[in-house]
Amino acid sequence: MISVATSTWSGDWHSGQGTIATAGPTIPRTSYTYASRFEGAPGAVPEELFAAAYAGCLNQAVANVLGWGNFTATAIETRVEFEAALGVRSGPPGVVRIGLRAVVPDIRPEQFQSLVKVAKDGCLMSRMLKDSPELTATLVQDPDELAATS
Repeated sequence: MISVATSTWSGDWHSGQGTIATAGPTIPRTSYTYASRFEGAPGAVPEELFAAAYAGCLNQAVANVLGWGNFTATAIETRVEFEAALGVRSGPPGVVRIGLRAVVPDIRPEQFQSLVKVAKDGCLMSRMLKDSPELTATLVQDPDELAATS
């Protein structure tokens, strides 16, 4: 499967404007600017789209790897933080933290940690990155705990 997205841009970096869209219905044509990307103004933020894609990819990778051990998650919730602000982070922009919480019946904590690491290392988005972001994986007993913090 080939995924397709498009972007347009006109003007200079600081005062120009553009659009981002996916070929499918996921993201309709959405405006973005320097201000939306770096200053919190209304509009799309390309790095948020990457963070969302990474979180989704990692959730599916964890579900897959859990299946190797005959485990099925009742729920998985992943938060990816991507630092794009210029001059704030030492080093290049990128994913700085991943928080993953899951409810997985009958799994031991050490099994969970091990399988999550395998999933993170094998996730397509992880393999595309040049750095290895910090990952905190928490095994949660009650599915309602995930809903309460979403």
